[in-house]
Amino acid sequence: MFSLLFFAYRALLWALTPVLAALLIVHPRLRRRRRERWGLVSPEVEPGAVWIHAASLGEGRVCAALIRALREAQPALGVIRTCTSDTAREQAVGADQSVFAPIDHPFAVGAFLDRVRPRCLVLVEAELWPVLLGMCRVRQIPVAVVNARIGPGLARLRAWPSLWAALTRDVEWITTDAATASLLGGFSVGDLKAEAPVGVPALQWSRPTIVAGSTHEGEELSVLEAVAALPETQAGGRRPLLVLAPRDPRRFEAVWSLITAQAARSPGLVVRRRTRIGARVEPDVDVLLLDTIGELGTLYQRASAAFVGGTFTPSVGGHSPAEALGSGCPVVHGPYVHSTPGAWDGVAGFVARTPAALASAFDAALQSPRATPKGARAADNAVRALELLWEADVPDERVLRPWLLPLAPFWRVGVAARFALARPRRIEGGHVVSVGALTAGGAGKTPVAAWIAGVMNGVVVSRGFGRDAGRDLRTDGEADKLGDELAMLARRGLPVVSSPDRAAAVARVFTQASPQTHAAVAVLDDGLQVAEVARDLEVVVVDVRFPAGGGMIPAGSGRLPLSSIARADVLWLNHAEPEQAVPAMIRRFVRPDTLVVRARYRAVGWLFRRQLLPLNALPDRPAGVFAGIAHPEGFFAQLRQLGVNIDRTWVFPDHHRYVWIDLQAFEAWRDTHVMITTEKDAARLPPDESVWALRVEPVLHSGEAELRERLALLVGGE
Repeated sequence: MFSLLFFAYRALLWALTPVLAALLIVHPRLRRRRRERWGLVSPEVEPGAVWIHAASLGEGRVCAALIRALREAQPALGVIRTCTSDTAREQAVGADQSVFAPIDHPFAVGAFLDRVRPRCLVLVEAELWPVLLGMCRVRQIPVAVVNARIGPGLARLRAWPSLWAALTRDVEWITTDAATASLLGGFSVGDLKAEAPVGVPALQWSRPTIVAGSTHEGEELSVLEAVAALPETQAGGRRPLLVLAPRDPRRFEAVWSLITAQAARSPGLVVRRRTRIGARVEPDVDVLLLDTIGELGTLYQRASAAFVGGTFTPSVGGHSPAEALGSGCPVVHGPYVHSTPGAWDGVAGFVARTPAALASAFDAALQSPRATPKGARAADNAVRALELLWEADVPDERVLRPWLLPLAPFWRVGVAARFALARPRRIEGGHVVSVGALTAGGAGKTPVAAWIAGVMNGVVVSRGFGRDAGRDLRTDGEADKLGDELAMLARRGLPVVSSPDRAAAVARVFTQASPQTHAAVAVLDDGLQVAEVARDLEVVVVDVRFPAGGGMIPAGSGRLPLSSIARADVLWLNHAEPEQAVPAMIRRFVRPDTLVVRARYRAVGWLFRRQLLPLNALPDRPAGVFAGIAHPEGFFAQLRQLGVNIDRTWVFPDHHRYVWIDLQAFEAWRDTHVMITTEKDAARLPPDESVWALRVEPVLHSGEAELRERLALLVGGE
C-alpha cells in the first residue's frame, strides 16, 4: 500500500513540476536562492561530508551544539547544513557551508545528493519527507533524527502504522528523554538545545527583567497583567522590565497593538520596540517588544526570570526551557509541558496553574537565585550515539545530469571516431610523457605534469586553455597569452610551451633542448586526449573523489570512456589515502603492469605579490575566498585544515577570466578580510593585486620510488 502511495506522490510531484518552478520564480520569498532549492548547489565540502538539516532558527541552535561536539570528536569531517528560512541561513554557524534545503521533489533531492554526496543525513527534530528518505535509502545514506520529540506532526504520522513503519524503517532516533526513546526505539541523550552556543547579548538594561519568550496568542495579555500586578518594590519604585518575544514574527504588529493598548489604560507605562532603540534600554522603559529574530537566546543571560511560552496553550504543549535553563535563569511556566517532556524532566520551575497565578510565580522567581548551568553532555552523547553514521562510506559517484544522458552516445561516437582516424606521429629527438585524465577538469593534471617536468628537467606543453586566439607557439607571457595553468607554471620558473598544435610544440622542445637548459623531454599536460602525438609514457590522473566525472559529456565532465584507463602506464590517484584501493568503476580496465601511484596535495606557502611566504604569514583576519576551478570544495577544505577562518566565498566557473566587476566585488571586503584564492586563479589577476594565493604540491604516499625509476630509465640518464 505504501509503495503505491509513494509512487503516486512522486508522480504528482513530477506532474506539478511546472507549477513548482513557476512558484519558485514568482514568490517573493522562495525565489531567492531558487537554484539551491532545486538542489543545484555548488558544493564547498568534499564528498563524504555530514549533512545536517535544521529547518529554522530554533533547530539551528541544536545544530550548533551538535556541530561543536562533532568538530571535537571528528575534526576531519566536513559539515554542510541546510535550512528552510532566510534568517536561519544567515545566522547558521559552525558548518563548512550553509544552503537552503532542496524541496521534496525527485529532481531537487537527487541533484543535491549527487552533487554533495553526503555520508549521512542528520535531521534536527524530525522533518520526514518521503522523497528525501526514499532517495537516501536508495543511495545507502544513513539517516538519523536528533533531539527528537513526538510533536503534533509525528503524532499524526504514528496514527498510520504502515505509513510510519515504511517511512522510518531505516531512521535512527536520538531523543531528549527516555520515554520518547522507548516509543521511537532510539537512544536518549538529553536536550541538545540547552548546550547550544549563546552569543553575547547586544541589548543592555539596568533593572530586574522578566523575559517572556516564544509566547502565543493570549499569553502576552496574561503576562502583561501579571507583571502589572507585581509590587513596586524595585529600585526607583518601579516594577521589573518586561521583554515580550512572540513565537511567530507575523504577530509582532498584533502584540505591539496589545502593548500600546495596555499603555493607554495605564498612565505612565513606557513601552518600546526593540527595532526602534539602540543597544541600551532606557531605565524608564517598562515593556519592550522583542521584534527581532535570533536575539532571544542571548537575553536570558541578563534576565532575572523567564516565562516559557506555549505552556498556557494546550495545543502547543509548551516550548523547551533549554535556552533559559542553559543561562541559569529561573523559569516560570504554565501547566502544559507535554510537547517536550524530556526538556522539562527535573526542571524545578515556578508553575502557574492558571494565568491568575502568574504574578505570584513571577514574584517567587524574582527572589530566587540564578542556578549554575549544567555542563555539556547531551551533544557529546549524541555524537557517540551517531558514531556509525560518521563511519559510513562515501556514496558512489552518479551521473551528474541524467536528463542529458541520451546525448552522451553522440559524444562517445565522436571521440571514438577521432582516435580511430588519428595517425599518432612519432617526433624524433626526445621523449614524450603524457599526463592526462578522463575528465574535462578537476583531476589535478597540471600539478602532476609540473612534478614530472621537475623530476625530468623537462618542458610542460599544453594548448593553453583560455589563451588569446592564434596558433603560434608561445613560451612566455601572462595568462591571456599562455593560458592560466601555463602562466602559473611559468611564474614558478618552469619552462612551458603553449600551442594548439601539440606536435609542433613538442618539436620545438626537442630542437631547442640543450644540457644547459633542459633535457629533450616534453610533458604533455592534458595529453590523454591528444591523438596526433605518440608518447613514451602515459600517465593517467584520476581524482578518487570523482573518478568518472559524473558521466560522459554532456551528462557529466567525462571526455573519454572508462576503458581509456587501459592506456595508462602509470595510474596516478589524486586525493588518495596511502592504502586506498583503485575506484571500483575503473579497476577492471587497469592493466596488470600499470604502476599505481597514490598522492595528495600539500600546502607549501602563500604567494603574495609574486613572493612565496611561509604558511604562518597569513594575516589573522576573516577570509574572503574565491576560486574558479573545477572542484573548489577541496580547496576550501584545505584552507579550513590550515585554520583559515572562511567568512565569505565566491565560486566561479573553471578557468574564469576575472573582470573589473569581479575585482570591485572583492574590493568591498579588503578592509576587514584577507582575500585568498588558488595559484591558478592568481595567474588571471594583476601581479600587484592584494590577494593571497595558496601554493600546493603533490606528496606521493606510494609508488614514488618506482615512478622515479621509470622516468630515469626513460631518458637513459640524460
